[in-house]
Amino acid sequence: MHFAPISILSAIALPMMAMAAAEQATSGPSMATGPVTMADFLTSCQTPGQISLTYSEGPSEATMEMLQTLKEAQARVTFFTNATWLQYMQYAGVTRHAYLDGHLIGMTYRLPSDNSAGLTDTDIKEDIGRASRTIQDLIGVYPRYMKIHESNLKDSRLLNLCKSMGYTLVGFNMDEYDYKYNSAASSSQIAEVYNAMFSKQMDAYGRKASYVVAGYDVPTTGAAVALPKVINTINAHGYDMVRLDGCTNERTPYKKDPILNNGFVGDDRSFGAKEYRHGQVNVKTIAYNPSNSHGNNAGAAPMPDGSANKNVAPSHGGTAKVSMGSKMESAVAVVFAIVPAIVYAWL
Repeated sequence: MHFAPISILSAIALPMMAMAAAEQATSGPSMATGPVTMADFLTSCQTPGQISLTYSEGPSEATMEMLQTLKEAQARVTFFTNATWLQYMQYAGVTRHAYLDGHLIGMTYRLPSDNSAGLTDTDIKEDIGRASRTIQDLIGVYPRYMKIHESNLKDSRLLNLCKSMGYTLVGFNMDEYDYKYNSAASSSQIAEVYNAMFSKQMDAYGRKASYVVAGYDVPTTGAAVALPKVINTINAHGYDMVRLDGCTNERTPYKKDPILNNGFVGDDRSFGAKEYRHGQVNVKTIAYNPSNSHGNNAGAAPMPDGSANKNVAPSHGGTAKVSMGSKMESAVAVVFAIVPAIVYAWL
């Protein structure tokens, strides 16, 4: 085999180019801008007849009510926690309570200023890492499953970075439209969304499909008040409620590290473990009354309300559009000291 000789200049230049590329990859604008397609998102389960309910942008007052309904139904879902809200004690307590109840905890992520321009790869990775660590401080594990806020879904650079960090990007193949049916009067239509989807599938194909459902656990949607009827509708059609790790048969639904892509871990509640649960039973259809809901986006998908108070948690309607920084990390230390008392008061 014959190799062409390498000049002295090439021998010097090539290592320097490699070093420059490495520096660019970590500190400068990213080269990870390839197209991201629907195939890069988790949108259905491996087993027909399974349905995985996912809720984003919480925790909130609505999440508290949903946990009560889910406990009565003996059902498990996946909550994509927005770490911004965890600086408030009651919301941090809700997330820990959800984890202890056996629900899977993922992470919602939104870029600072909704734009990756002007941010290095390192900036973005560190921001994601801070959010993940905030959640880990409460539940002991780093989320693996991630939902990107809708305003960032076209940012291929961000999506590629998240994939390179080992996060599983989650989409959906059913929208329950809880942001549209967001009043007590209209929330019954959410269960009808499920009923229509199941019926059309059976009429067209004569067999069950599998679903990953998009919902929002914030007070400006009808998710909480509709949940009992949703569960009963799922039960009536013979579908099996599963967390996303049960949806994918994944035994390690958490990351070893918030930034590095160096492996995954499970816990006692993960798919295949002794405390993993799936399925559901019928529940009473009297639930949360959203009359005390706040927010400024009725009839639209949840967005920021801009009402953050540093001492009292706001009743929120969506994602707070801020970067995760040192203020949150210092607040979590206080939260973690107080959360156990909140949690055990509910148990």
